[in-house]
Amino acid sequence: MQKNSCQPLKPGRLINEISKLFHDRIKKQSDDLGFKNGYHQILRFLVREDGVTQIDIVKDSHFKAPTISVTLKKMEEEGLVRRETDKIDMRQTRVYITEKGRELDRKLFAKVMECEDILAQTISEEEQAFLCDILKKMRSNLLEIADGTEGGTKK
Repeated sequence: MQKNSCQPLKPGRLINEISKLFHDRIKKQSDDLGFKNGYHQILRFLVREDGVTQIDIVKDSHFKAPTISVTLKKMEEEGLVRRETDKIDMRQTRVYITEKGRELDRKLFAKVMECEDILAQTISEEEQAFLCDILKKMRSNLLEIADGTEGGTKK
């Protein structure tokens, strides 16, 4: 919320503020469901791609490998996921979502969709599509820098 400002808001500041408001709302919803922070993104990925390796989860989530390892251990202790050694490559461990994990994911996903609806309630579908195109470009710009590339070339 901009107060007493002479300068127009920059996109990054607005994105940050919206992200914080969205995150805070989802965190409260998560807390109400007994959901630990950080589990949602992993469960969402496993719903789409069950039986992946921890490295696959790291790549999808952009979290660091040690963070994923610790989080998966906690999730396994809570019965949300199970880990099994790959039958073909014994060096690999596969991660699977349990029914308890699926149920928790369904509950939180419903809450996330409610929040998405609130975000978009006064925005047309055409405006949403345009906004998503712009946000994807912005994300790509930041990912290029994070990957050590700018303008398509490695630094």
